[in-house]
Amino acid sequence: MASKGGETMKMILTFAAATAAIAIGVASVPGAVAAREAPPPPTEPRPFTLPQMTTYTLDNGMEVTLIPYGNVPKVTLLAAVRTGNIDDGGNVWLADLTGALMQKGAGGMDASQMAEAAAGMGGGISLSTGLNVTTADMDVLSADAPQAIGLVAQLLQQPDLKAEELEKVRADLLRNLAVAKSTPESIASEAFQGTIYPDHPYGRVYPTNEQLAGYTLDQVKAFHAQNFGAARTHLYVVGQYDEAGVREAVAKAFGSWRTGAAPTAMPASVNEEPKVVLIDRPGAPQSQVMIGQRVDKPGGDVAFKAMNTLLGGYFSSRITRNIREDKGFTYSPHGVFSDRVEGAHWLEEAAVTAEATGPAITEIYKEVRRMQDEPPSAGEVQGIKNYMNGTFVIGLASRGGMANSLATYDLLGLGADYLNSYVGKVSALTAADFQNAAKKELPINRMSVVVVGPLESVRPQLEKVTEIAGELPE
Repeated sequence: MASKGGETMKMILTFAAATAAIAIGVASVPGAVAAREAPPPPTEPRPFTLPQMTTYTLDNGMEVTLIPYGNVPKVTLLAAVRTGNIDDGGNVWLADLTGALMQKGAGGMDASQMAEAAAGMGGGISLSTGLNVTTADMDVLSADAPQAIGLVAQLLQQPDLKAEELEKVRADLLRNLAVAKSTPESIASEAFQGTIYPDHPYGRVYPTNEQLAGYTLDQVKAFHAQNFGAARTHLYVVGQYDEAGVREAVAKAFGSWRTGAAPTAMPASVNEEPKVVLIDRPGAPQSQVMIGQRVDKPGGDVAFKAMNTLLGGYFSSRITRNIREDKGFTYSPHGVFSDRVEGAHWLEEAAVTAEATGPAITEIYKEVRRMQDEPPSAGEVQGIKNYMNGTFVIGLASRGGMANSLATYDLLGLGADYLNSYVGKVSALTAADFQNAAKKELPINRMSVVVVGPLESVRPQLEKVTEIAGELPE
């Protein structure tokens, strides 16, 4: 789910990650730091516990979680509605079109009037559409929490969905689509997702221009009516607030909302037959490479997350040190473990120089095998544990971070218990856990590969990559 924590939170996380990466990276270079300059060893991580929270359910099925947090007189509201692209069916981006049009006005207030009302409460209001969830959120002064709850309810329940705004929204999305489909990363992503999620909404990344141009206002209204309702909604209230006033405001604003349908369940099957997909970009100086597969481990598997972090998931990861620092094939490779409600996946992605496309793929496979064949060093394990626990706690150090984390893990069926146990589980990881996660969840023969680049020069290189040479398309 897309985070709404704000640029400040992103800067803090980025700084923390960079600091941890630099510290670990420098420590791995013999003689790089004199003994007198070495920092003291880290202390044992302290147990982490979420603030005391209260969750209750309205008669219509809507859930509400109240979390008293911090000393600043502000409150973050986040309403997570279990709908998004999972409900598109074959109408790709109909959820996005609906969400964008909802933001143009609700309850007789246009977008500028809603923004002005939110600003008068000391904050703003926004809505974001994702694969499985659509979120509406505000961050306002505590005294204005009841009024803000009413504004969020208005946005979700009473969007105006005006015909005159539809074409403006459609034009914006058509421009976004044109830009996205012109970049090698987006082209590769569409091919990769379509390969590992065949015949599933997760694999339908972009609509055609004709599809997007053809959606009608009636389709948008029907999408909203079918997919927005109390049974799919969970409201999080985080910060300083008057509980009695908040409860009263929630009951008034959401209590009469229709229950609606239960969330859509559409498990994605695992594609057991990996593919190699080649897309030509004649004359391109780089190749966009994606290597990955479906993994069925739930988001609560900290061993897999730790293994991925060391393998390719942060700046000082093994793959990054190999193909960026040592060999100069690429500038910013990265590994991703993507938690998804209906089926997760693992991916290593890199934009590599065209002449190094084959060698870079070979090195990625090499690093996966090394992770499987030998346990990581004690220093690597401790560094990853420090990094993961540090970024985890920092991610919960704001109202927005707390609300988004709870909403994300509730969506994945993990909830507060997972958050409360995270630091302890990470701290208990061993080198064998890293190795076993790689061996069990990343079998080499299940990996799909997508390459977008100048095939005239790239294909001969791929024919020398043992793992995929026999799978190259004609």
